[in-house]
This record gives sequence, structure tokens and C-alpha cells, in this order.
Amino acid sequence: MSDPNDWDFFVGLGLALSSNLFIGSSFIIKKKALLTLQQYGVRAGAGGHGYLRQWLWWAGLITMGVGESANFVAYAFAPAAVVTPLGALSIVITAILSSKYLNERLNILGKIGCILCILGSTVILLHVPKSEEVENFEDFIIKIQNFGFISYVFILIILNIYIAFYYGPAHGKDNLIVYIILCSTIGSLTVMSCKGLGLALKDTIYRKKILTTMILQVSTTLTTSVS
Repeated sequence: MSDPNDWDFFVGLGLALSSNLFIGSSFIIKKKALLTLQQYGVRAGAGGHGYLRQWLWWAGLITMGVGESANFVAYAFAPAAVVTPLGALSIVITAILSSKYLNERLNILGKIGCILCILGSTVILLHVPKSEEVENFEDFIIKIQNFGFISYVFILIILNIYIAFYYGPAHGKDNLIVYIILCSTIGSLTVMSCKGLGLALKDTIYRKKILTTMILQVSTTLTTSVS
């Protein structure tokens, strides 16, 4: 009889991979719609809103919504260490499709970057554990109440305030790493929020529990606002 943890892992993996396919494709669909519209109306960058009447643009938006939803559900089944790094594959998919449908070409550095994305995702899939310590929402609550995690969040808040209001305005124009750090550190909290909310919804569906805790509300708020 197969291990339930293995089943959850492969369900989460399938959702994560399919989400990247949808998300990567959505950029191409929306770009194709904007290029088509550019021939007949004002560009979106110049204040035009004709794309709102373009069915192809809406198809791209819906495709992205499907991909983001699948990615969110994947956190409930697979470890965050699997779902999050696989997001880089959407870049590879976008690069491949843009070459075929938008006649865009990557330079040698872009191709090397795509290869590294694929290799990195492969290494993670080969070595990440299929089971995880946090299997339900109660385990998640215990983990985030740990002193180490609270200290981590406190340090991130201080660091991001400093970067956003002091270091960023002074050096952000000359150094892209400043804003990459800002985005990555906040993103780590978003990942945890997605994981918590995903586990909460999973417990609600499978264990018929009513979720009224403040931690669920915080997870929902962080997921919808920071994302």
C-alpha cells in the first residue's frame, strides 16, 4: 500500500508544475493581445484601456488565475521547499514560448540562465524529502510560535523598514540587489502564509474543522495583500 505522504507529494508536485505551465503561458497570451491591440489603438503604457475589451487579454488573465490557484493549492500537499523553487520554471516556459510565438530571441546568458533553472529544479526534486514535519494546521501554529521563527520575522521587519525607507531610496537606483533583497525577504513570509492557509483549507475539507483562529486571518491577509 502506498504511503499517503508520497501521494500528497506527487499531487503537490503535479499542481506546482502545471501552475508554472499556466503562468508562463499567460504572459505570452497577454503580450500577444497587447501587440495585436497596439496596431489599432493606444498602447496600454500610454494610458489606453482597449485591452479590457480584448478577449485574448482576458484569456491570458484567466490562465494566470488558474496557474496561481494551482500553485496555492500545491502548498497544502507538497513541502514549500519544492513548490517555491519550481516557480522558476515559469520563466523557462515563458522564454521558450516567446521564442516560438513572439519571435523573441534569448542571448547566450539568457539560455544559460534557463539551463540553470532546469538543473536547479531537478536537483531539488531529487533530494527534497517527500514527507514534511508540518502535516496539518495545528503543527503549523506550533512551528510559527517557535522563538526562532519569531526572531526571524522580527529581523525581517527591521531589515525591510531600513531598506524601504533609508537604504533603498539612496542606493536602489544604482544597485538592483537592494530591491531583490526586499522582494525576497518579504516573499519568504508570503510563502509561509500560503503554506498556512493551504493547510488550514486542507484541514477544513478533510477533517471538517471550522477555522476561526486569528492566525488564519493573518495568513489570509498576508497572502492576499503581499502577493
